[in-house]
Amino acid sequence: MTHAIHFVLSIILTLAELVLEAIGIADAFLAALMTSAGLPPNLQIAVLIAVALLLVVFAIRALGRVFAVLLIILLVLLIADRMFPGMALPHSMLPAHGQQSGSVQI
Repeated sequence: MTHAIHFVLSIILTLAELVLEAIGIADAFLAALMTSAGLPPNLQIAVLIAVALLLVVFAIRALGRVFAVLLIILLVLLIADRMFPGMALPHSMLPAHGQQSGSVQI
C-alpha cells in the first residue's frame, strides 16, 4: 500500500515539476527577449507575472483532470491504508528475491 501511495505522489510531483519547469523556461526566454528589446525592469516584471499566471491557468486547464484523478486515487489509497493498516500482498503473491515478476516459477 505504501508503495502505491508513493508512486501516485511521485507522479503528481513530477507533473507539477514539469509545469514549473515550463514556466521557468518561458520566464527566462521572455526576460532575455525583453531585456534585449530594452524594456524597463518594472514593465518586464508585470509582463512576466501575467505570462506566468496564464501558463498556470493553461496547465490547470490542460492537466486539471489528470491531477484530479491522481488526487482521488491518492485519497482512496490513504483512506484504505487508514482503514486496513496491515493490508499487504501475501508473500506467495510477491516475486522471489532476484526473480522477475513476469517469470513463471517451476
